[in-house]
Amino acid sequence: MANFILMPQTSLVQKLAKPPVVIASAVLAGFFLWMIQVRGLPLVPGFAALLRIGLPDMMFTYSPSSIYKKLVLFGPGGRTAYRLFLERVDSLFPAIYGLFFLSSTAFCLGRLFPNRTALRQLSLLTLGTTFFDYAENFCFLAFLRHYPQEWIGLEKLANVCTLAKWAFAAFSMAVLLYTALRLLFRSLRKRGAESTQ
Repeated sequence: MANFILMPQTSLVQKLAKPPVVIASAVLAGFFLWMIQVRGLPLVPGFAALLRIGLPDMMFTYSPSSIYKKLVLFGPGGRTAYRLFLERVDSLFPAIYGLFFLSSTAFCLGRLFPNRTALRQLSLLTLGTTFFDYAENFCFLAFLRHYPQEWIGLEKLANVCTLAKWAFAAFSMAVLLYTALRLLFRSLRKRGAESTQ
């Protein structure tokens, strides 16, 4: 039964664990990050002001009332800009960086553990980052839709989603860094052994 459940996922993950997918998703994720943090977003008027105040979804954790305070600080134009950011940019960015985490960790784990399916399946856990990022975004869109009403329960749920997103992101980066370094050291050791022969 377990093999039947893992088989379709494994073949899809193996198709994504190719250097062109890893490179393309890394370039796209880097481009999005550069546009968001450095260049600015021409499709979202007023976005630069939001960056100065701070985007709620870039915080690691927050109290239930702090989201509402941020929305007040944004003002009407800032709330519109934040909604546009969530709809136009952050509707794509989690999928792109999620593809990068999935493809790159699957690539590295596949090279390190070619005969150990269970270890290679760790790459699927990186999708948690994307899942919780989208869940967090839905919470923020609900806040914006119902502003000025404050939803304490939803703010608590958003905080849980944010914490989970960052926990999965840290896990994804740790697995990627660990596996990439192991592959690098293995390659260097192999070259060193070949040069001594």
